[in-house]
Amino acid sequence: MSLLGEPDHHPDKRQLVGLLKAYEQAGFMVGLSVVTLAEQRRAGQAGQRLLWWSSRLIRVPVSEEIAEHARDLLDAAGLDGHRSVVDALVVATAATSPDQARVVSSDASHIPKLCAAASEGRPLAVEFRHV
Repeated sequence: MSLLGEPDHHPDKRQLVGLLKAYEQAGFMVGLSVVTLAEQRRAGQAGQRLLWWSSRLIRVPVSEEIAEHARDLLDAAGLDGHRSVVDALVVATAATSPDQARVVSSDASHIPKLCAAASEGRPLAVEFRHV
């Protein structure tokens, strides 16, 4: 998400915007967990760009069900809650979709493990896409 605060000519931002548009055209709901709004804060022009982009995405609130699922994902992935709680909430939010879900992030440290844990028992995996 923080890449959306970068200038339009930034290559990683162009890749992310292209992915989001392609997913939307393919019928995916392109959204973000509301916890991402608190996690990704920027000042100045970068902050304004980030706000503009986030206002165009569907904001998915965190429910008690999502929080409990995030807790279970942390346990299944063997991750610490203090270090990985935001990532777990984001993946748990994606996992609420009854359809195929993808988590797009520049953070490849914990999210792949959480996506693998979220995929257990689902007919369609929760996929991770690194940008």
